[in-house]
Amino acid sequence: MLVKYLLATIVAGLFAGILLTPAMYVRNVPLILHAEEYEDAGGHEHSHDAAAPAAAAAESAAVAPHTHEEEAGPELPFGRLGNTLLINLVAGAGFALVTGAAALLLGRRITLQNGIYWGLAGFFIFNFAPAFSLAPELPAMPAADLAARQAWWLITVLLTAGGVYFIVLREEIWAKILGVVLIVAPHIYGAPEVEDLASPVPPTLASEFAVSTLATNLFFWVVLGTALGWAIQHYAASELDG
Repeated sequence: MLVKYLLATIVAGLFAGILLTPAMYVRNVPLILHAEEYEDAGGHEHSHDAAAPAAAAAESAAVAPHTHEEEAGPELPFGRLGNTLLINLVAGAGFALVTGAAALLLGRRITLQNGIYWGLAGFFIFNFAPAFSLAPELPAMPAADLAARQAWWLITVLLTAGGVYFIVLREEIWAKILGVVLIVAPHIYGAPEVEDLASPVPPTLASEFAVSTLATNLFFWVVLGTALGWAIQHYAASELDG
């Protein structure tokens, strides 16, 4: 049984989730608070908490980009900081388990030496590639139907993961070409769009948030990959060898 492997993976994910929270509060959360001022000025009654950018780690800067409160369901009861930390812990553990499972499925080992590459791959698959067509959104920004965005995000992640596999782990020319096609395909099809793009949020603020969210997610994945490599190498290598 790979009990140690499982525990090492979860611990690494929780560690990355903990570090993600202060990183988000350095830049992402102030931008959200700034955007909420425009939302309030526009007469919107629903609120947003910092869990949305944790969905920046968890949801391509949104396991579907930033969602409005009436779409996301009832608020968590722990306040902005508590909600953010809780969601980051869940996201960190979840992404760590997905990464660890992928390594086992592919017959590859995550080590301290290559952990950062696994992290960069995760960032590209879950955040960078989807953001090409579906950027993170601030409060008061228009957004297409939530279900449609989530479906597009999930399909994009799966196709991008397949593309990375064919490009990185296969040597055949046809595999490289197929990998590029898989990565590009969802963007050619296009992400769900909203008809009315009018928003009180300044374009510069929206752009700054998108860049800031991607930078925060990159930090998260680098930490996660490195922590996974260290934890697995030090506490679970014997089980993998066995």
